Amino acid sequence: MVELTAAAVFGVYAIASALVLQLVNTEVRTPYMDEQFHIRQAQWYCMGAFNKWDPKLTTPPGLYIVSLVVRTMGACTLDRLRAVNCVLGCILFWTVYALIRQNTRPFRAAIKALTLCMLPTSFFFAHVYYTDIASLLCVLLAQLLSVHKRHVWAGVVGGAAVWMRQTNVVWVALVGGAAVERWMRENGVVSGGLVQSVGQLVQWMKSPRRWREAVWVAVPYAFVVMAFGVFVRVNGGIVLGDKSNHQAGVHVPQMFYFYAFTAAMAAPTVLTEAQRYTHAVTSRQVTCFEMANYALETVYANLYLYLTYRPVLSTAVGLALTLVMAVGVNRFTVEHPFLLGDNRHYTFYIWKNLFRSCWWARYLYIPGYVSCMLGVHAALWRAPALWHIMWLVCTAAVLVPSPLLELRYFTVPFFLARLHMPTSLPRLSIELAMYIVVNAVTIYVFLYHPFVWSSEPNQLQRFMW
Repeated sequence: MVELTAAAVFGVYAIASALVLQLVNTEVRTPYMDEQFHIRQAQWYCMGAFNKWDPKLTTPPGLYIVSLVVRTMGACTLDRLRAVNCVLGCILFWTVYALIRQNTRPFRAAIKALTLCMLPTSFFFAHVYYTDIASLLCVLLAQLLSVHKRHVWAGVVGGAAVWMRQTNVVWVALVGGAAVERWMRENGVVSGGLVQSVGQLVQWMKSPRRWREAVWVAVPYAFVVMAFGVFVRVNGGIVLGDKSNHQAGVHVPQMFYFYAFTAAMAAPTVLTEAQRYTHAVTSRQVTCFEMANYALETVYANLYLYLTYRPVLSTAVGLALTLVMAVGVNRFTVEHPFLLGDNRHYTFYIWKNLFRSCWWARYLYIPGYVSCMLGVHAALWRAPALWHIMWLVCTAAVLVPSPLLELRYFTVPFFLARLHMPTSLPRLSIELAMYIVVNAVTIYVFLYHPFVWSSEPNQLQRFMW
């Protein structure tokens, strides 16, 4: 009976997604942007030409293999291949719901699943033939299987995630690390905060005989990571195809942009949890020892305690973080040629109008980065300490090497973070309303306001993420 509420909410999502897909197929009758490469490759696979590979593609063939199911219905047309992602988006809803439902009431879990699936950088790509939805689904499905202790299957699905996008190997490592961390907590190896956990972990490691079960938990995930290492060695890098435009680098401000994106997309939750976090200290609900423990547990998040409770220290820490970020912006900002070479994306206008208006413009946003970073980590203060640190490291490992600012690259770490933030219907309602407005505007402009480049007068261009 209670699951009927989830089915009803899913029905709303499925109908909305189907309508958007119909509109996209009606208005955009030819493969658009990167779709032309993905569609062509998928159609080659459908014809059995598995030895053909488009050199412009940089990701593995996982999505094209999944799309072979279309062959059972006839030709692999553009409409049918786009429908594959629409169906995967529906499966994504139930995967997210199952992850949330473990400790949340059905209706609230369904609304949170709906809200996350409506995230603009995710929802849009459920209606075009890109790899984003399949990639996200595999990561979260691996997480779900891991939570239910189906570690071998989680490793298999994690391997499939890597076949969707190479950087997913980092998220497989996070899922494996989280599985080991859960095993340790369930078996009393670690308990409490990070300070206590580290001491307990050191003692546990002195007895190798006790490692065996934890090692077995980690094996499926470690196998995926090691297999990927072999691939990188043989391939000469992680990128397939066009390596020249996808060279890894050190792009530290990517983390700053990610914090700004996450704080904006989860603003009601981030603001509320930051206030609650502050109240926990000012009302003396947290002892001095716990404050010190928390500060080590969640790194920046728990600085929020001090920043709001101790004005002098607040100023010193704020200035220190500002200085560190200023160095990161000055020394490690990367302006990829694609960023200002394509006016069909949000990032083109953000960079052109906000970051390039004058030489010092990019430094103006540093106080905002500091606030967003502290707010996001404060909203995650209830997450397990070790998971919080692993998530931070993995997010940096995925984003910092990427020279190109693409908001859709933030989708997976955002989902993983938002799943660990508290669920409140009023806040979810505001977030959902925000997402619906952004989606409506983006999809409307994409469909009904095409434009033409002088260099390609016979080709319609469309605005998208």
